[in-house]
Amino acid sequence: MTALDRNQHLYAIVVGEASGDTLGAGLMRAIRRRDPQAAFIGIGGPRMIAEGFTSAFAMDELSVMGLFEVVSHLVPILKIRRQLIKTLQDARPCVMVGIDAPDFNLTVERKLKQAGIPTVHYVSPSVWAWREGRMKTIRRSCDEVLALLPFEKDFYDRVGMPCTYVGHTLANAVPFENDAEDARERLDLYRHCVEPIERGVTKVMAILPGSRKGELTRMVPIFARTARLVKHQLKDVVFISVAVNDERAVLLKDLWLEHAPDLSLTIYVRRSQEVIAASDAVLLTCGTVAFETMLLKRPMAVAYKVSALSAAIARHLLKIDMYSLPNLLARRRIVGEFIQENCRPELLAAEMVKLLKSDNLLMKKEFLTIHKAICMNSDEIAAQAIFTLMQKSAGQITEVSEIPAPAQPQPEEPREQDEAPTHAPAAAEPPESTETEPAAQPQEMSAQKAEPASRSQPEYSADALLKHHAEVSLKADH
Repeated sequence: MTALDRNQHLYAIVVGEASGDTLGAGLMRAIRRRDPQAAFIGIGGPRMIAEGFTSAFAMDELSVMGLFEVVSHLVPILKIRRQLIKTLQDARPCVMVGIDAPDFNLTVERKLKQAGIPTVHYVSPSVWAWREGRMKTIRRSCDEVLALLPFEKDFYDRVGMPCTYVGHTLANAVPFENDAEDARERLDLYRHCVEPIERGVTKVMAILPGSRKGELTRMVPIFARTARLVKHQLKDVVFISVAVNDERAVLLKDLWLEHAPDLSLTIYVRRSQEVIAASDAVLLTCGTVAFETMLLKRPMAVAYKVSALSAAIARHLLKIDMYSLPNLLARRRIVGEFIQENCRPELLAAEMVKLLKSDNLLMKKEFLTIHKAICMNSDEIAAQAIFTLMQKSAGQITEVSEIPAPAQPQPEEPREQDEAPTHAPAAAEPPESTETEPAAQPQEMSAQKAEPASRSQPEYSADALLKHHAEVSLKADH
């Protein structure tokens, strides 16, 4: 297929989870600034769809964690991939960009590359950490890699694979300073939180167990027991969380009520940055949410646990001893990591109590230093790399314009569609019915102990131990 055979204004993008959706939406805006006629197809999430993306399948169908956890979903995933490849081959886009999800996207990229379509993989697979043999697959599948981390660019340069370091769009979107009181006001936390919050006294602890169903099922029981231990030591503490959508909020609420019916949890939907910024400390599942928490300068403890078999295989293959992005960027441990057998409530609770009692000034200073070092116009750099590749493919390479330095990041305006929190109460009152109020009003759902459900770079491999992307939320009534 020659350049003339491609649809010159049609761009294929495929993402598998919430963090990829964020990257995809930013990339779409940057592409459209260069090509106002641009149209986008593939698989995308709500942020991309809001930008005008046409998604052939629901993004959630690709969100699976762990090496063996994916087996039960393998047949439908393979069917989606076959259908997607056929759709994209018939559509003849001018470029195909696979964002993260390498075990899904690299095959799609390879098939389109064989059809003469330029291909880009955005978010490097963790070949620097494990399974370096995947470089052969990466070379066959894509023409260029867009790397989020500076040391990834160094790795690809050593092995002779085209790579552009683009940074992470969140680093440019999140301000260097974020006031907790402002975030609490934006969330209306003092009104929505069931337990009273005394300004300057009550501590707010964010609990972010993950965005995927499997992550929630595995991590919520551990985090709920951790919260109970924290509450036993610190009476003046409340718990808040966030979910990527209403369905995940229902699951999170039900799991919390099953494992901690005596504790309140305030859940918000699609408000991850505000929830993190409103907290004094964050307990989170390893993934992009750790990176987001670092940018918001909030102290954190990072936890993760997968099946014993996935963990055993990962340990055999891994070449690193740190997993969270803050530590990888710092190249030393600046946040506590509690992985696999160390992911225990008593250890997590001890760490969270320590963080909640401390001012954590040194950790916050480290976060700010990293933030300033990686802040760049990621969306524009990524789009420029893609257009340069397309020009090379067409034999029309022109001089690449310089990307301007980023301005001081500004906070996002609150989105009108964001909803008020769900309640997962700790009281034993008679069950209340769940109702959704009109869109212009806050949506609240109350649940009692026995009430039925009402309510962050996929990798189908042990890469789950390395990076995941999460946004999660919840609330509890008395």
